[in-house]
Amino acid sequence: MTAHFFNNALTITPSHFASLPKGKNTVLLFNANTLSLTDYNLASLLSEFELSVINRRKNPTAKQEYFASRLLLKMLVKTAHPEFKNVALNAITTNFNPTTAKLELHINECIINTCISHSHGFVGVALNLESEAFGFDLEKISLTRPFEKLAKHFYHSDEVTLITSQPNTQSQANTFFRIWTLKESLTKATSRPIAKLLSPNVFTELALANLASNSQVVSTQTEAFDLTLVHKKSTDWRCFLLTDKSLTS
Repeated sequence: MTAHFFNNALTITPSHFASLPKGKNTVLLFNANTLSLTDYNLASLLSEFELSVINRRKNPTAKQEYFASRLLLKMLVKTAHPEFKNVALNAITTNFNPTTAKLELHINECIINTCISHSHGFVGVALNLESEAFGFDLEKISLTRPFEKLAKHFYHSDEVTLITSQPNTQSQANTFFRIWTLKESLTKATSRPIAKLLSPNVFTELALANLASNSQVVSTQTEAFDLTLVHKKSTDWRCFLLTDKSLTS
Protein backbone atom coordinates (compact mmCIF):
# COMPACT_ATOMS: atom_id res chain seq x y z
CA MET A 1 0.00 0.00 0.00
CA THR A 2 2.81 2.44 0.85
CA ALA A 3 5.44 1.10 -1.53
CA HIS A 4 5.11 3.82 -4.17
CA PHE A 5 5.99 6.51 -1.61
CA PHE A 6 9.46 4.99 -1.39
CA ASN A 7 10.13 4.84 -5.11
CA ASN A 8 12.67 7.43 -6.23
CA ALA A 9 10.50 8.50 -9.15
CA LEU A 10 11.52 12.17 -9.27
CA THR A 11 14.39 12.81 -11.69
CA ILE A 12 17.00 15.42 -10.86
CA THR A 13 18.93 16.86 -13.80
CA PRO A 14 22.23 18.73 -13.39
CA SER A 15 21.96 22.01 -15.28
CA HIS A 16 23.29 25.52 -15.73
CA PHE A 17 20.78 28.29 -15.15
CA ALA A 18 21.13 29.63 -18.70
CA SER A 19 19.95 26.30 -20.14
CA LEU A 20 16.88 25.89 -17.94
CA PRO A 21 13.42 25.65 -19.54
CA LYS A 22 10.64 28.02 -18.50
CA GLY A 23 10.12 28.13 -14.75
CA LYS A 24 6.65 26.57 -14.62
CA ASN A 25 6.55 23.31 -12.61
CA THR A 26 10.26 23.60 -11.89
CA VAL A 27 12.17 22.94 -8.68
CA LEU A 28 15.66 24.40 -8.49
CA LEU A 29 18.26 22.90 -6.15
CA PHE A 30 21.51 24.61 -5.22
CA ASN A 31 24.33 24.07 -2.76
CA ALA A 32 24.46 27.43 -1.01
CA ASN A 33 27.57 26.38 0.92
CA THR A 34 29.55 27.27 -2.21
CA LEU A 35 28.58 30.95 -1.93
CA SER A 36 30.67 33.76 -0.53
CA LEU A 37 28.29 36.67 0.11
CA THR A 38 31.15 39.14 -0.13
CA ASP A 39 31.26 38.36 -3.86
CA TYR A 40 27.80 39.88 -4.36
CA ASN A 41 26.35 43.38 -4.28
CA LEU A 42 23.47 42.46 -2.00
CA ALA A 43 21.78 45.86 -2.33
CA SER A 44 21.32 45.29 -6.07
CA LEU A 45 19.88 41.79 -5.60
CA LEU A 46 17.73 41.96 -2.46
CA SER A 47 14.88 44.31 -1.54
CA GLU A 48 15.19 46.62 1.47
CA PHE A 49 13.04 44.23 3.50
CA GLU A 50 15.19 41.24 2.52
CA LEU A 51 18.36 43.16 3.36
CA SER A 52 16.98 43.88 6.82
CA VAL A 53 16.25 40.18 7.30
CA ILE A 54 19.62 38.87 6.14
CA ASN A 55 21.49 41.49 8.17
CA ARG A 56 19.76 40.26 11.33
CA ARG A 57 20.91 36.69 10.77
CA LYS A 58 24.10 35.71 12.56
CA ASN A 59 24.64 32.14 11.36
CA PRO A 60 26.69 32.13 8.10
CA THR A 61 24.82 29.09 6.71
CA ALA A 62 21.48 30.75 7.44
CA LYS A 63 22.65 33.82 5.53
CA GLN A 64 23.76 31.69 2.56
CA GLU A 65 20.46 29.78 2.51
CA TYR A 66 18.39 32.96 2.72
CA PHE A 67 20.30 34.73 -0.03
CA ALA A 68 20.33 31.71 -2.35
CA SER A 69 16.63 30.96 -1.93
CA ARG A 70 15.55 34.55 -2.62
CA LEU A 71 17.83 35.00 -5.60
CA LEU A 72 16.80 31.65 -7.09
CA LEU A 73 13.11 32.55 -6.78
CA LYS A 74 13.70 35.86 -8.56
CA MET A 75 15.66 34.23 -11.35
CA LEU A 76 13.01 31.53 -11.67
CA VAL A 77 10.11 33.98 -11.95
CA LYS A 78 11.89 35.76 -14.78
CA THR A 79 12.01 32.51 -16.76
CA ALA A 80 8.33 31.79 -16.04
CA HIS A 81 7.16 35.37 -16.76
CA PRO A 82 9.17 36.95 -19.62
CA GLU A 83 7.26 40.19 -19.06
CA PHE A 84 9.28 40.64 -15.87
CA LYS A 85 12.60 40.19 -17.65
CA ASN A 86 13.69 43.79 -17.17
CA VAL A 87 12.50 44.22 -13.58
CA ALA A 88 15.44 44.86 -11.26
CA LEU A 89 16.06 42.02 -8.81
CA ASN A 90 16.00 44.39 -5.83
CA ALA A 91 12.55 45.56 -6.96
CA ILE A 92 11.24 42.03 -6.39
CA THR A 93 10.66 41.02 -2.79
CA THR A 94 9.56 38.02 -0.75
CA ASN A 95 7.34 38.10 2.29
CA PHE A 96 5.72 35.43 4.44
CA ASN A 97 1.92 35.69 4.61
CA PRO A 98 0.85 34.44 8.07
CA THR A 99 -2.80 34.17 6.99
CA THR A 100 -2.12 31.70 4.18
CA ALA A 101 1.14 30.33 5.67
CA LYS A 102 2.76 30.88 2.27
CA LEU A 103 5.94 32.64 1.21
CA GLU A 104 4.87 35.17 -1.41
CA LEU A 105 6.91 36.72 -4.20
CA HIS A 106 5.85 40.31 -4.92
CA ILE A 107 6.76 41.67 -8.35
CA ASN A 108 5.13 44.86 -9.60
CA GLU A 109 1.47 44.32 -8.60
CA CYS A 110 1.66 40.55 -9.00
CA ILE A 111 1.78 38.17 -6.00
CA ILE A 112 2.97 34.60 -6.59
CA ASN A 113 2.95 31.81 -4.02
CA THR A 114 6.24 30.01 -3.64
CA CYS A 115 7.73 27.09 -1.76
CA ILE A 116 11.25 26.80 -0.40
CA SER A 117 13.15 24.23 1.62
CA HIS A 118 16.67 24.16 2.97
CA SER A 119 18.82 21.81 4.99
CA HIS A 120 22.50 22.07 5.95
CA GLY A 121 23.13 24.68 3.25
CA PHE A 122 21.32 22.83 0.47
CA VAL A 123 18.44 24.92 -0.93
CA GLY A 124 15.39 24.14 -3.04
CA VAL A 125 12.87 26.62 -4.48
CA ALA A 126 9.75 26.50 -6.66
CA LEU A 127 6.93 28.77 -7.79
CA ASN A 128 3.29 27.82 -7.23
CA LEU A 129 1.96 29.77 -10.19
CA GLU A 130 -1.55 28.30 -10.07
CA SER A 131 -1.85 28.44 -6.25
CA GLU A 132 -2.74 24.76 -6.06
CA ALA A 133 -2.15 22.49 -3.08
CA PHE A 134 1.62 22.15 -3.41
CA GLY A 135 4.60 21.57 -1.19
CA PHE A 136 8.04 20.04 -1.24
CA ASP A 137 10.64 19.35 1.40
CA LEU A 138 14.36 18.70 1.45
CA GLU A 139 16.10 17.03 4.38
CA LYS A 140 19.64 15.74 4.92
CA ILE A 141 19.77 12.03 5.69
CA SER A 142 21.82 11.71 8.87
CA LEU A 143 22.91 8.37 10.27
CA THR A 144 24.08 10.05 13.48
CA ARG A 145 20.70 11.40 14.52
CA PRO A 146 18.75 9.15 16.91
CA PHE A 147 16.03 8.68 14.30
CA GLU A 148 14.60 5.50 15.85
CA LYS A 149 14.21 7.26 19.20
CA LEU A 150 12.72 10.30 17.49
CA ALA A 151 10.29 8.15 15.51
CA LYS A 152 9.10 6.34 18.64
CA HIS A 153 8.53 9.69 20.34
CA PHE A 154 6.85 11.58 17.48
CA TYR A 155 5.67 9.23 14.72
CA HIS A 156 2.61 6.99 14.41
CA SER A 157 3.18 3.42 15.60
CA ASP A 158 2.68 2.05 12.05
CA GLU A 159 5.41 4.39 10.81
CA VAL A 160 7.71 3.26 13.61
CA THR A 161 7.11 -0.37 12.63
CA LEU A 162 7.93 0.46 9.02
CA ILE A 163 11.22 2.05 10.08
CA THR A 164 12.35 -0.59 12.57
CA SER A 165 11.53 -3.44 10.18
CA GLN A 166 14.16 -2.28 7.72
CA PRO A 167 17.21 -4.58 7.44
CA ASN A 168 19.98 -2.10 8.26
CA THR A 169 20.74 1.36 9.63
CA GLN A 170 20.92 3.02 6.21
CA SER A 171 17.52 1.65 5.18
CA GLN A 172 16.04 2.69 8.51
CA ALA A 173 17.41 6.22 8.09
CA ASN A 174 16.14 6.41 4.51
CA THR A 175 12.67 5.38 5.66
CA PHE A 176 12.64 7.79 8.62
CA PHE A 177 13.62 10.77 6.49
CA ARG A 178 11.28 9.83 3.64
CA ILE A 179 8.38 9.83 6.11
CA TRP A 180 9.63 13.17 7.40
CA THR A 181 9.73 14.80 3.95
CA LEU A 182 6.26 13.39 3.24
CA LYS A 183 4.95 15.01 6.40
CA GLU A 184 6.66 18.34 5.71
CA SER A 185 5.49 18.41 2.08
CA LEU A 186 1.92 17.70 3.16
CA THR A 187 2.22 20.45 5.76
CA LYS A 188 3.17 22.96 3.10
CA ALA A 189 0.56 21.74 0.60
CA THR A 190 -2.30 21.98 3.09
CA SER A 191 -1.04 24.90 5.22
CA ARG A 192 -1.30 22.80 8.36
CA PRO A 193 1.20 23.09 11.23
CA ILE A 194 3.80 20.34 11.28
CA ALA A 195 2.95 19.73 14.94
CA LYS A 196 -0.46 18.41 13.85
CA LEU A 197 1.04 16.01 11.30
CA LEU A 198 3.84 14.45 13.31
CA SER A 199 1.86 11.80 15.19
CA PRO A 200 -0.85 10.89 12.61
CA ASN A 201 -0.06 8.28 9.97
CA VAL A 202 1.14 10.35 7.00
CA PHE A 203 -0.13 7.84 4.45
CA THR A 204 -3.63 8.11 5.92
CA GLU A 205 -3.38 11.90 5.99
CA LEU A 206 -2.32 12.03 2.35
CA ALA A 207 -5.33 9.90 1.42
CA LEU A 208 -7.68 12.13 3.42
CA ALA A 209 -6.28 15.16 1.57
CA ASN A 210 -6.77 13.37 -1.79
CA LEU A 211 -3.02 13.50 -2.35
CA ALA A 212 -2.12 9.84 -2.06
CA SER A 213 -1.75 8.64 -5.65
CA ASN A 214 1.65 7.89 -7.13
CA SER A 215 1.03 10.67 -9.65
CA GLN A 216 0.66 13.27 -6.90
CA VAL A 217 3.61 12.36 -4.69
CA VAL A 218 7.11 11.98 -6.08
CA SER A 219 10.35 11.60 -4.17
CA THR A 220 14.03 11.01 -4.67
CA GLN A 221 17.43 11.17 -3.00
CA THR A 222 20.38 13.29 -4.08
CA GLU A 223 23.73 14.01 -2.44
CA ALA A 224 22.60 12.45 0.88
CA PHE A 225 19.39 14.49 0.88
CA ASP A 226 15.82 13.23 0.67
CA LEU A 227 13.33 15.21 -1.41
CA THR A 228 9.56 14.79 -1.62
CA LEU A 229 7.12 16.82 -3.72
CA VAL A 230 3.33 16.80 -3.29
CA HIS A 231 1.00 18.45 -5.81
CA LYS A 232 -2.77 18.24 -6.21
CA LYS A 233 -2.88 18.19 -10.02
CA SER A 234 0.32 18.35 -12.01
CA THR A 235 2.58 15.36 -12.47
CA ASP A 236 5.14 16.91 -14.79
CA TRP A 237 7.35 18.66 -12.25
CA ARG A 238 11.00 18.88 -13.23
CA CYS A 239 13.87 19.16 -10.79
CA PHE A 240 17.22 20.71 -11.67
CA LEU A 241 20.42 20.80 -9.65
CA LEU A 242 22.24 23.99 -10.59
CA THR A 243 25.91 23.46 -11.20
CA ASP A 244 26.79 27.11 -11.79
CA LYS A 245 29.58 28.27 -9.49
CA SER A 246 27.90 31.64 -9.17
CA LEU A 247 24.18 32.36 -9.05
CA THR A 248 24.70 35.36 -11.32
CA SER A 249 26.84 33.58 -13.88
